[in-house]
Amino acid sequence: MTRIAHLTDLHFGAEDLAVVAALVEDVAAAAPDLVAVSGDLTQRARHGEFHAAVQFLRALGAPVLAVPGNHDVTPFDLFERFADPWHRWRRHVGKETEPVWMDDEVAVIGLNTARRGGLYLNWARGVVGRARLARLEARLAAIPPHLFRIVVAHHPFAAPALNPAARLVGGAAPALAAFARHDVRMVLSGHLHLPDVAPVAGARMMLVQGATATSHRLRGAPNAWHLVTVEQAEARVISRRWDGVRWISA
Repeated sequence: MTRIAHLTDLHFGAEDLAVVAALVEDVAAAAPDLVAVSGDLTQRARHGEFHAAVQFLRALGAPVLAVPGNHDVTPFDLFERFADPWHRWRRHVGKETEPVWMDDEVAVIGLNTARRGGLYLNWARGVVGRARLARLEARLAAIPPHLFRIVVAHHPFAAPALNPAARLVGGAAPALAAFARHDVRMVLSGHLHLPDVAPVAGARMMLVQGATATSHRLRGAPNAWHLVTVEQAEARVISRRWDGVRWISA
């Protein structure tokens, strides 16, 4: 059995300190084999925010697989943003923006959907471009076929029930088709700060979206995280939410 703690949208720099302290204990008590973080570790990609986020993740007592979100690219240093957008990520979090983790039962693959910006106003928009999707497909093709496959990305691939008009990541449809071709069984994401667990029609795939785990930037849903358990090629998702005093199962 493999246990994965799915956290998203930490937003250090806008964190709720009481939630952070209680979450360390709650995740540690679950004893996960992996902590998967689907982006937005920071609020403004400041060095101090990255440092605080990494210290928090280290305190959880498990290996961490994290991918960037749109908030993890500096909004202040435009030269760095366009010339080397992942400089701060590599300095504080790790060399890879699309890491891979495997054990005897599960393969978890990171997909970076954040981008540096462009000729449009909303730089928070994410995309799965052709090059990134091709790289992901090559990695999926190399994974032993018996492993339960999970993709971790920041932006959503389907609208959650609480916001059916939500903007999806660019290239969502071809990405989902590629996931299905490679028998991806679960996608972990965030960005909208709205929890949702829903199957994909016509595929053996579950889309799991998370509320912000630690930030006070709530959007109609309390702080929450997911505990994913995989055993004998079947997965179970337990939602844990903050009731203002303690973490409880939703």
